[in-house]
Amino acid sequence: MIDLLVFSVLSITTIVFSLLVVLQPTLIYSAISLGFLGMANAALFMLLGFPFVGLFHLTVYIGAAVVFILLAATMFKRAPPVEFKVRSLAIIIAFLLAFSLAVVFWSYSEVPLSPGSFSLKNLSNLFVEDYWFPLLVTALALVTTLVEGITLARREAG
Repeated sequence: MIDLLVFSVLSITTIVFSLLVVLQPTLIYSAISLGFLGMANAALFMLLGFPFVGLFHLTVYIGAAVVFILLAATMFKRAPPVEFKVRSLAIIIAFLLAFSLAVVFWSYSEVPLSPGSFSLKNLSNLFVEDYWFPLLVTALALVTTLVEGITLARREAG
């Protein structure tokens, strides 16, 4: 029962942040929403029994894609505006993609999931004990880029 509740909350969070990515007028806020969308998707992967895929998604999707967008936005003084035609086309494609995925995965809804032999505790120990320095450098780079992006967004808004 609790899994269904967590899954429902994460699904709603994913939908809300995906809409915010498309509907935000500012590139910085859109990139931040994209980061939260990636976190919600990674949590869904972990909930479905794929913790390694979830952690990889966090590292690559948020660590690379969102930071790249924020760095590109901080390089330019002003982000290029998104036209209404492109935004409405993106919304239509997102709804079509969501419907297609729902149709495809509906047939797998009755298949029972088997627990994997992968331990999240072992992976976290590996990161903390063996790869602590790259993890620290990555975390500092992500926080610095996020602060730069928020500063740029405040400058654009004010």
